Amino acid sequence: MSAPQPIIVVGAGTAGCTVVSYLANNTRQPILVVEPGGYGDDDDSQFLNLSDSELLVTTHDGYVQARAMGGGSAVNGMLLTGDEPEHLRGLTRLAKDEDIGIVGRELLRVGGRFSRLWWNGGRWNPGRAVRHLMEEDRVSHLSRTVTQLLIEDGRVVGVDCGGEPLRAGVVVLCAGAVNSPGVLLASGVQKLNPGIGLGVQNHPTITAQFSIGTAQHARFDAAVVREWSTPRGGQMLNVAYERVAKNCDDVGSLSVSLMNPISRGHVELSRDGIPVVDFGLLGQEEDLINMVAGVRDLIDLLSSGSFSDDAESITVEEVPLAQLRECEDIELTKWVLQSARGVSHAASSCGQAVDSSGRVLGLENCWIADASVLESIPTVTPAAPVTMEALRIARNIGGSLS
Repeated sequence: MSAPQPIIVVGAGTAGCTVVSYLANNTRQPILVVEPGGYGDDDDSQFLNLSDSELLVTTHDGYVQARAMGGGSAVNGMLLTGDEPEHLRGLTRLAKDEDIGIVGRELLRVGGRFSRLWWNGGRWNPGRAVRHLMEEDRVSHLSRTVTQLLIEDGRVVGVDCGGEPLRAGVVVLCAGAVNSPGVLLASGVQKLNPGIGLGVQNHPTITAQFSIGTAQHARFDAAVVREWSTPRGGQMLNVAYERVAKNCDDVGSLSVSLMNPISRGHVELSRDGIPVVDFGLLGQEEDLINMVAGVRDLIDLLSSGSFSDDAESITVEEVPLAQLRECEDIELTKWVLQSARGVSHAASSCGQAVDSSGRVLGLENCWIADASVLESIPTVTPAAPVTMEALRIARNIGGSLS
């Protein structure tokens, strides 16, 4: 009797590890996780120590994404601005005064609050659980990049890793809101499912930098946030960063992000077959108006002189603060439209491409269980909503196999 074909999980980021852990503990199916990234040093509380490592990848269009077992939860900022997921009780804690530095204290003074952190004696990393499952031979791992699906008569029967085919009983895409639709598009299924890659969103962000004088140490690179709303209902988030880079302890940073954008973009393939994303940032007038209000507020915060004793050192996306302060509304609006950037929060690129259970429409045996399937980008930092959605879809997959 032949052995059953494995469940192949494509990508072992936050979502992929959540799916693998659930299925390994609730089904009898063999599981193969295909993830090209390494494993982050999740005992290091300062995430910028990993910023120049191979665990963070910047695409040619400037989008930064983790490539590691555990994903962004293993190597990114760990900020949890929403509620703690029920299935992760005890794996987070609120920051304390001794965890922060000069920038965080100043944001607290002007209305900020301590954020909850993915921290429990070590950075919360769903990759740890998967590593234990691998050590117990309950899960297999292959360090490859999946380039497309293997499809026979509308049924997904495996994946291809650049000429290396792998057969599967079920395929679960967890490669993120850029690469998951990229794999589907490379597989030529957009005619069966025209919703692939449509509707992608991100949080538009503007960031300032400034001198903070003598070098100082904070346990966490970012642990204080400030939430507020514009007159038009824009939900804004300021984040205090104690430093801007691994070896730059005397320069701090303050960002502002629009957390409830309505603008959407798309993911497509380049001529070379590489997935590229256009988030359509601030494409809707409402978003642009809210973001301009956010930048005006950021200028006011920085002009108070409390974040930096050296006013001339303050720049906002490399433009001197004094120059922006003099801008009229029309000029500032044009600048914001050109300067806003996305962060590593891409979501909703396949919300129209799956059914309510996470199955890819038009294909059998294929699911998506990452940020791609969210109907819209979360109004909080996305790790918690992503793990909850991944767990929900993993339960659906497990139920379909029983």
